[in-house]
Amino acid sequence: MEISMEMIKELKERTGAGIMDCKAALKDTNSNLEEAVAILNKKGLNKADKKADRAANEGLVVVKMSDDNKRGLVIKLNCETDFVAKTDNFKDFCREAADLVFSKNYPFSTELPADLDELRRKIVAKVGENTLVSEWAFIDRTGVLYPYIHLSKVGVIVDFVFSKDVSKDEDTQQFMKNIAMQITAMNPVSVTQEGIPAELLKTEKEKYMEEARATGKPEPVVEKIAEGKLKKFFEASVLLDQFYILDEEKRIRDIVADFSKAKGVDVKVASFIRINL
Repeated sequence: MEISMEMIKELKERTGAGIMDCKAALKDTNSNLEEAVAILNKKGLNKADKKADRAANEGLVVVKMSDDNKRGLVIKLNCETDFVAKTDNFKDFCREAADLVFSKNYPFSTELPADLDELRRKIVAKVGENTLVSEWAFIDRTGVLYPYIHLSKVGVIVDFVFSKDVSKDEDTQQFMKNIAMQITAMNPVSVTQEGIPAELLKTEKEKYMEEARATGKPEPVVEKIAEGKLKKFFEASVLLDQFYILDEEKRIRDIVADFSKAKGVDVKVASFIRINL
């Protein structure tokens, strides 16, 4: 059977292989398109394994929401160069990977599910760069979820609880966006001090105590120095304790209180997820 340019073109589109590889695969399979696809996919997967040790620090962060806005996903996908990150092939892969993780409700693991890893290896064969699905997180609403993405490099979803439904109001939308922007820019660990993981808090306090003891000061002074540094840690790491990026005279807890008073509604930032490239 004659190998036509249409067959070569279709095979290239389906596998991402080069023209000569497509032509050779069709020749080896007597122009059987499906067998040629299988051969080239296998070769592509082998190429993916060979690229696994190459650094992949570029890429995209994708935010996906359920149709009813009750659940959200933020997922990070890496490649080697910004050039590839901007291609349609890589963007399509990111959307497919997000859809797969979301539809299968996969919990995050460094060992990818088989179908997700196959998808990853196929894009490696297509774009010629090491590609990783390196991080993802889900969030389920207790109130209203607000998604925000910055330049496809940082993805945030915030869960707000309102005492009455004002979420569609223009000023409420702006308020939620401003809080999401704060989380994007300042990368807090938790909403409140109580939300900081106990192990992290213990590690930070021990570090500050050791630093203070190294100065040779007496233990009561050491304790006060550590407490002062811990306060600074809270200001940097706790959302409600952070200074507001749009008005550094106020903290986020003040912004929330001001909005609540002006709107006549109780509002709470319940939780958030944030992933950055």
